[in-house]
Amino acid sequence: MQAPRFLIARFSSIGDIILTSPVIHAIRAHYGSEARIDFVCLSKFKGAAELLHGLDEIHLVERATIEITSNLKKLNFHYFIDLHCSVRSRSLSKALGILTFKVDKQSAPRFALTLGLRKKPVLHFVDRSLKLLDTFNISEPENSVWGTIKTSNVPVPESYIAITPGATYKGKAIPEFILLEVCEKLTNLGIVIALVGGPDTSEIASRIESTSPLITSFCGTTTLKETAHILKHSKLAIGGDTGVMHLACALGIPLISVWGCTRPSLGLAPWRPNPNSSILLPMGRGERPCSRHGAKCRFSKRGKDLCINHVSADRIIECTQRIL
Repeated sequence: MQAPRFLIARFSSIGDIILTSPVIHAIRAHYGSEARIDFVCLSKFKGAAELLHGLDEIHLVERATIEITSNLKKLNFHYFIDLHCSVRSRSLSKALGILTFKVDKQSAPRFALTLGLRKKPVLHFVDRSLKLLDTFNISEPENSVWGTIKTSNVPVPESYIAITPGATYKGKAIPEFILLEVCEKLTNLGIVIALVGGPDTSEIASRIESTSPLITSFCGTTTLKETAHILKHSKLAIGGDTGVMHLACALGIPLISVWGCTRPSLGLAPWRPNPNSSILLPMGRGERPCSRHGAKCRFSKRGKDLCINHVSADRIIECTQRIL
């Protein structure tokens, strides 16, 4: 019998692509090296896909899936695992004409949470994704549910914690004034800090780095594989609802996740994190999310009093000292 050939699609973003690792790992562990597992994403997120272990090939899309359809047809895939359920993925499924399994996006329940019409948390994206494998009688691997995340060596301090200052939306990014206070108090305790993030965080990271010789910024100067290496060798990671949060979970290091205008109930909380991890919600803002992606805050029309402002530096420091 011919070994199965899977095509998995998740076009964006960094964190969501990292969250596909358990699915890839489960398929590979079940079928072994004989199966073919390929991945499709947007070209600008190639670095995130390259973190994933167990793939045979990554196919990149600039704008439309028609760019790669011809080549994909030649590979004769048996199954299409759609972990995005977007216009792109539906178009690709139709063009390939193969049996497709689509993750339940839970769009209506997630929207109901933001409106306050629902209180029950949405099942996590990873658990919904793994449910697609029930048809193949694929169960979670016993050794490691996350699988392996690829890293690339880069010089790091001897003993340190990692902090990420960025996020896609301000409603999910720890504010600079809080980060400055956290870093000042931690470095006064002799704790070494590595700042990690993309080029968009370089300026804020540079300002924070200038406040102490115990702080080193890697923001905008490292690849995602190098960032993974920095996180893997850290004692603790601190960050908002971002890709770094999911990467820290995948690497198994303790995590302090700081939440603002999104909430864990939306189904994208840290998935099976290190047991020493903590979740910090904004004080006095309840468990209801303001928006699905953190772009809006229901407490502030002008973004001057975002929920993320209500997780104090003292709470983060107290949590850090407890974990360390």
